[in-house]
Amino acid sequence: MKKFLALVLALVLALSLAACSGGAGYQIGIPADATNGGRALLLLQDLGILTLKEGVGLEATEQDIVENPHNVTIKAMEAANLPASLPDLDFAVINGNYASGAGIGDKVLTTEDAESVAAQTYGNVVAVKEGRENDPAVQALVAVLMSGDVQAWIEESYNGVVMPMGAQELDIPEIAEPVTLKVGASPSPHAEILEHVKPLLAEHNVELDIVEFDDYVMPNTGVEDGSLDANYFQHQPYLNDFNAEQSTHIVSVATVHYEPMGIYPGKTASLDVFGK
Repeated sequence: MKKFLALVLALVLALSLAACSGGAGYQIGIPADATNGGRALLLLQDLGILTLKEGVGLEATEQDIVENPHNVTIKAMEAANLPASLPDLDFAVINGNYASGAGIGDKVLTTEDAESVAAQTYGNVVAVKEGRENDPAVQALVAVLMSGDVQAWIEESYNGVVMPMGAQELDIPEIAEPVTLKVGASPSPHAEILEHVKPLLAEHNVELDIVEFDDYVMPNTGVEDGSLDANYFQHQPYLNDFNAEQSTHIVSVATVHYEPMGIYPGKTASLDVFGK
């Protein structure tokens, strides 16, 4: 009988300690940069996994976590490295472009809501040097990208990790002689989308020359110095910061798509562990 009581007491003590610890201590990777890190934390808050200080919004950091009922550990790391780090994490909050590039878009468990502040704020833009907004070839590119057919193609092609901003029926200007439009883009999804519209633009005498970049600086410096006619790789807040920091004069001419941040499984397969 004494052994039985001792066993029961040990079990009660173990359960009490588990309750005090707040859960299993799952590790969740998020982007280390301030912009995307804040988005990731807001998504975790929306799911009830943690609670942030009231009003911090998109500027949230790990220091703003005020409630952590599931005792999760937040691991901030370079956003581009999150897909490869999934085997060492329970979950990761990953940008749509990195998920698409890593071929894991179909593994997403949940994403930012399309109407969320983050999704609407971080739409990806086509940008040009100030003063070139009305170039016929630029206007043709914008009109094709924003057409109903292309916006529908974006929605159908990326399993929800890349979403269109919505169709706009814009006029394509008449271009009498063939012209080349050199556009810098990140490989996925931007260059992929541009490859899709390339033959459509050729029908209007615009030859699209797509130059792929793996960094977020050269596409803007190329537009500023004239070696590129346009770029398509960034969201508006990043462009605003770049202009302020580098004294460049680059403007957006269209917001084509947004890339909702999503939660992807690593060592743990389902958000059910959080009661979701």
